[in-house]
Amino acid sequence: MINDYHAFITHLKRTGRIKLLPLVLRELKVRAARAKKLAPMMETVSENPSLISGWRKLENGILTDNTGKRALIDIYKKIIA
Repeated sequence: MINDYHAFITHLKRTGRIKLLPLVLRELKVRAARAKKLAPMMETVSENPSLISGWRKLENGILTDNTGKRALIDIYKKIIA
C-alpha cells in the first residue's frame, strides 16, 4: 500500500507517469474491496433472520455454518436421497 500519497504523486509527476494515477486508484479500490470481502465475519440471527437460529462465521476463506437453516437443508437432503 501507499503510505505517503503526496510523495507518490510527486514521484509520478517527476517521472512523467501522472496518467497512471487513475489506474492506481482503481487498483487500490479493488484491493480494498478484496480485503473487505476476505475479512473475518460473524453473522447471527439478529442480523439475518433467514438463518432461523444459530450463527455463521467466515474466517480465512472457510465458512462455518451452525444455523437452523443449514440443519433443515441437511434433513431435507437426507429425506430426498
